[in-house]
Amino acid sequence: MIWNQIGIGIVMLLQINSCVMAQTGNCNRFVLLKQDAKRIPKDICIPSNYLIFNIYESTDVNGDSLPDFIFKWRKPELQDGDTFYVTIYIQNPDSTFTNFRTFNNLYPIYFKDYSRDYISPNSALAALQKKYEGEDPFVELKFEGKLITLKIKYATKEDLWIQYSYDKSKKDWLYQKAEIHNYWEKITPMDLSDKIGPSIKNFTYFFWDEE
Repeated sequence: MIWNQIGIGIVMLLQINSCVMAQTGNCNRFVLLKQDAKRIPKDICIPSNYLIFNIYESTDVNGDSLPDFIFKWRKPELQDGDTFYVTIYIQNPDSTFTNFRTFNNLYPIYFKDYSRDYISPNSALAALQKKYEGEDPFVELKFEGKLITLKIKYATKEDLWIQYSYDKSKKDWLYQKAEIHNYWEKITPMDLSDKIGPSIKNFTYFFWDEE
């Protein structure tokens, strides 16, 4: 029993130390996974009471031949209605990083369960939960150079791929195309420019509601 308590104490101490290592002054750099702490450039900071829990593969999003840093962050303890954020830090010629863009619409709003059997205890979120029609629509988010590709569930054995491309003059990602991909590798183009364009800022998981 005593040895179990000592073991628990050691684990807790290690967890606390990992958080301290990820915190520098007033800059919050908390991470979910301890090994990610060493991957975060010194210029990266997120708001207090949040943590970084996914780091995307580095890629050059703005065409300056320098790999940029992209990561996902959220609250440590998720509750219905919480948002997942994705932030891009652009790398400068001197190897420092500058906060470039934060997205709050690339992932569905969090719910403990998206099924119709689950009713959120927060009644104010009931209408939003229903709009997901009983399932989490997210499949994949990919950053490849200037391209951002969102893959979401569309129908049985079909996913919808939506692509945006970075425009240097506008410093924004503009709608490029949408395609339905089925499990037999058939691709069907779909024009959603009037619903989730012209910018990635217009993207929504409820595009069928858009006029």
